Amino acid sequence: MAQAPIARSLTVHYAAIQSIYNMGYSGIMSFAAVFLLDRGFTNAEVGLTLTIASALTLLIQPLVAAAADRHVQLTLRRLVGSLLAAVALLAGVLWLTPALLVPTALLYVAIFCLQSLQYPLLTSLAIEQINAGVSLNFSVARGFGSLAFAALSLFLGFAVAERGAWVIMPIVVALSLSGIALLAAFPPPPRVARSDTARASGLLAFCRTNARFMAVITSIALVFFSHVLINTYTFQIVEHAGGSATQMGIATALAGLLEFPAMALFPLMLARLGRASTILKLSGVAVALKTLLTLVATDMTGIYLAQSLQFFAFALFVPASVYYVNNVIADVDKVKGQALMTMAVGVSNMVGNSVGGLLLDLPGGGVSLMLGIGLAVSLVGLAALFVIDGRPMRHVMLDTVLRQTRTPHEPVLAD
Repeated sequence: MAQAPIARSLTVHYAAIQSIYNMGYSGIMSFAAVFLLDRGFTNAEVGLTLTIASALTLLIQPLVAAAADRHVQLTLRRLVGSLLAAVALLAGVLWLTPALLVPTALLYVAIFCLQSLQYPLLTSLAIEQINAGVSLNFSVARGFGSLAFAALSLFLGFAVAERGAWVIMPIVVALSLSGIALLAAFPPPPRVARSDTARASGLLAFCRTNARFMAVITSIALVFFSHVLINTYTFQIVEHAGGSATQMGIATALAGLLEFPAMALFPLMLARLGRASTILKLSGVAVALKTLLTLVATDMTGIYLAQSLQFFAFALFVPASVYYVNNVIADVDKVKGQALMTMAVGVSNMVGNSVGGLLLDLPGGGVSLMLGIGLAVSLVGLAALFVIDGRPMRHVMLDTVLRQTRTPHEPVLAD
């Protein structure tokens, strides 16, 4: 009985942390093209800058996750706190730096990378509480993060139109400092006994043992290629439909607002459908449909309609992917599993940012060509996901590992 108020309090606290992260994501990622274009970048240069940032994230993320798996209770909050401190420092420097191409690009790459590295660590921060027996409601907390994302996106849309893109960086500084304070006050999970023989595997050994999981996240990387294009080049897409920076903020906010009810309803949907992998496929179908509607949109009404599919697309993917990883990956490798799932979308970020910018600047190219290619790639990934998930997800070897390493308090989640 006493745990219920503690769990609610912890959910509220974690929701505040997620809100800070998602507002920072809105400023750094969603408004990246707006900020960099304002500093004189071309579309191709925006794409190249964000591609380098994504590639750097992909190289570093497994190393950070492996370190967190070995020292989870000692380092998760410190790791994220250190990343936030670095973001605050570099965003402050970028705020005061003249609009020169190379310094701006280098600072933005670093800020983008440091922000991206936080996500799987923050996810694991909640999962370690859940696996220790605390009823923290991850999907609701993550939903509040989406509401915060929507609110800041809406605010930034008006603020950039009124004041200019420079307002983004001081807001990022303030958010990062607030996040450090919230993390410092977040309690460690209750101690749970772990088998003496349970040891985190190396990255290559993990990939060999979990080959089916690696195939799933590869297909997800393809599915979310078009999602990345829409997120990174929202401004260009909105302009193509006759909209403005203010309407871009409204479109982005609409998608964020719709994520909250989807995530809040996720536990009921999981109970009804039974498997998180089924919801992953449903979200993939929604991503493809959202891309199609964006492609054929001729005005802002069409863009708003496409954005409304965020309810079934990314909003369902986020909790489904977390629950899926927590169920099919051994306890000692969960941070690695969450990081690799995040990297699946990170691969799409790296390729999509580069290819999208080139397609926009290509003679005879533009928004329609970019979205058409994005849709084709996503459909290939979706077909692969359905094929890979055509038979039961667990292998006998993986079941054995899970039985040996799952703690008595760990919840059994549908895959």
